[in-house]
Amino acid sequence: MKSKYSSVIKLRKQQLDKAEANLTKTRQKLLQCEEELKEASKTCESLSLANKGSVILLKSSLKMQEIAREGKQRIKQKLDLTQKELMHYQHLYKKAHLEFEKIKVLENEELKKIQKALQKEEEKFIDELAITRHFNKDK
Repeated sequence: MKSKYSSVIKLRKQQLDKAEANLTKTRQKLLQCEEELKEASKTCESLSLANKGSVILLKSSLKMQEIAREGKQRIKQKLDLTQKELMHYQHLYKKAHLEFEKIKVLENEELKKIQKALQKEEEKFIDELAITRHFNKDK
């Protein structure tokens, strides 16, 4: 049975599904960032200064460590941004879910009202039918 809220429910459901998809995508992105951070940390730890050799070798190993630290820092920033994005999408999901539930409750209330009205009409019709049969029975 359709109510005046059916189209709104469909729209809210689409919004909820979209919010859920964005949330899932962001969670995957967060996991990927965490893995990248682990790899960058391993890379930073694996780089060591040259114990023997020329000054050029020492400078190049220092530059490699600096580049690795900068890469790790960029990944940390990306991770922080992704965590904020995740919090934002969680908020949007909660809001969409709440709106969807509100509309569902309103629809259920309206459907109950319609059902009660139909039931009253049916009872009225049955009463009229019974009265008509009762009086037609005498003829």
